[in-house]
Amino acid sequence: MKTSTDHYAEYCRDGFTIFRQYLPTQKVAALRRILEPILQARFAANADLPRAAMGDALSNESLTPYLSDHLLNPMLLDFAERVIGPYVQLDSYRIVGFSTRPRHLKNQVDLWHRDAFNLTETWATYNLSHNPRPRPYTPPMACNCLTYLQDMNAETGSLRVIPGSHLDYTFIPEADVKKPHPNEKLIRLSAGDMVFTHCELLHSGSLNSSGAIRYFVSIYLQRFGLPHRDNFATPTIAAILQTARKRNERRTMRLFGCDKTLHQRQQKAWQRMIEEDGQATLAEWA
Repeated sequence: MKTSTDHYAEYCRDGFTIFRQYLPTQKVAALRRILEPILQARFAANADLPRAAMGDALSNESLTPYLSDHLLNPMLLDFAERVIGPYVQLDSYRIVGFSTRPRHLKNQVDLWHRDAFNLTETWATYNLSHNPRPRPYTPPMACNCLTYLQDMNAETGSLRVIPGSHLDYTFIPEADVKKPHPNEKLIRLSAGDMVFTHCELLHSGSLNSSGAIRYFVSIYLQRFGLPHRDNFATPTIAAILQTARKRNERRTMRLFGCDKTLHQRQQKAWQRMIEEDGQATLAEWA
């Protein structure tokens, strides 16, 4: 079984890591029972709809009992803080369903992309006078935590990733975003597995031809203070925050955008680093 250190080393190197059986089998089954009629109705109303998303999922009363524990799991938040630092805020919590497609489209590439679309690949439009070398690993601005509610294989549509693409400036032209990539890796997953990605990782789903809806739960985490897509002013989140304030759980409060003293505490940590750097420089030249 991988330790947190193993997961972190893999994440820094490849841009993703997998937490096997993150969601227990019983919860996977319970979520699918709730979701199946909702998503089936949406696809029945629009036969050409390739996917359907349920946003603000944490505030859905029928889903809250399953999803609150999923989000507040210490394993997830501990690793998120190891990756991003103590600045973890929720951007969005959603469930996405993918309709089944004709068999001749089995496992075809859906769309290569990076989740940090607003932060990356602007460099690709500029003429550079040098060939960019791989950049040093730095904490991501955002992470997507994808938990799958069925086995992921050629029938349901494999998750495709390009390991190391969070560091090496891999760029896929628009004409090739639906084609296999020579450096891709197809990931086999079991129901309940969670893939924790770096926002700069190039990845793609594959088309689902299983004859059933394919599901994943997405917890998109980002740096504290950035704009977020989900509405935090809901009764469910208010109840979570009320408990967090009583216990002075700063990390839970930050998850929903509440930590008025973070900047002051952050400045103290920065000052210590600045002083350490200055001392290191003086020691070298002494």
